[in-house]
Amino acid sequence: MLATVRPSGYKTGGMQPPYPTAEVVSPTLASCRNHPEREAIGICVRCRTRVCSECVTKVDGINYCVTCLAALATEGGEHVTQEAKPASRTLSFVAAGLMLVVLTLLTWGLVEAALPGPG
Repeated sequence: MLATVRPSGYKTGGMQPPYPTAEVVSPTLASCRNHPEREAIGICVRCRTRVCSECVTKVDGINYCVTCLAALATEGGEHVTQEAKPASRTLSFVAAGLMLVVLTLLTWGLVEAALPGPG
């Protein structure tokens, strides 16, 4: 006959586990600033507030809250596009210059290989 080994304090009649149970804690959800009963699905990039699906508006994949979107509309949204244009224009000129240098060196190398000089 096999003997059953139980830890001390284990009660056979009450069906209690032989180990201490952990308290289950539910995770807290972030709530929208305008609708506290709703779960926030995003964060406004200008003011960093949490927004729900009704309050969020995505412009070019960027989240804005209602307040910041109204502010952008009154400003005309020009500061965002004006800041991006000079950087992209400068990057285009740098890339074109590098391509020109690479093509010049490549052509020079092919000419040197095809027409070897004296010596």
